[in-house]
Amino acid sequence: MTRTLLLAPPSISAHPEVLDKVYEIHDRSSTDLQMLDRIAAGLVQLPSSTYDVVLFLTDADGTTRESHKLLGRVVMNKVVSTLKAGGFLKSQDGVFGSTGGAEKTEAILAGLIDGAEGMMKPQEMESVSIPLKLRKKTNGNTNGVNSSGPEALNMNGKRDQPEPVKPVGVGFVDFSDDLDDPIVTGEDDDLIDEDDLITEEDMARPVIQRM
Repeated sequence: MTRTLLLAPPSISAHPEVLDKVYEIHDRSSTDLQMLDRIAAGLVQLPSSTYDVVLFLTDADGTTRESHKLLGRVVMNKVVSTLKAGGFLKSQDGVFGSTGGAEKTEAILAGLIDGAEGMMKPQEMESVSIPLKLRKKTNGNTNGVNSSGPEALNMNGKRDQPEPVKPVGVGFVDFSDDLDDPIVTGEDDDLIDEDDLITEEDMARPVIQRM
């Protein structure tokens, strides 16, 4: 059964014949009536997610001036909260939200969207949980992570830092001393003695000058 909430401006209370005409259209067993001014004053607490349709009634003179004054952000949020997901917010004159205005802006800010029958409260999105998959136990590792991969953990529960790659044929200078005699280490760190470049026989040979 569709439940309907009628929101009436204060002037309607002095014209019961107007309400009688409204009830000729709506079933009283599934229709509730609340006064907008009492909702704005905080005298009425609307139930949450209860109604399929919320209908704003026109003023006693057929206009919507009273309703416009009372439809502030606080009242609009209360009205939207009483709508079910997929429910509609309408007006008796059929023009609510069709021409824009402050009322439509407040309805959008409260979470409503344009629908085929008025401003609609969208369906709630269900949250989806995504399970976290860990690697299977391998090589006796109880952490559920492959101990041979880059995600391996040491005994302290921290990731092991990879050893720096040493370029082939490049030596490294150790500056840990007093910087007097740097020690060259590496695979190709053989030093050449300059005294071994020229022998005594080379020194005894005469120097031949070209003509």
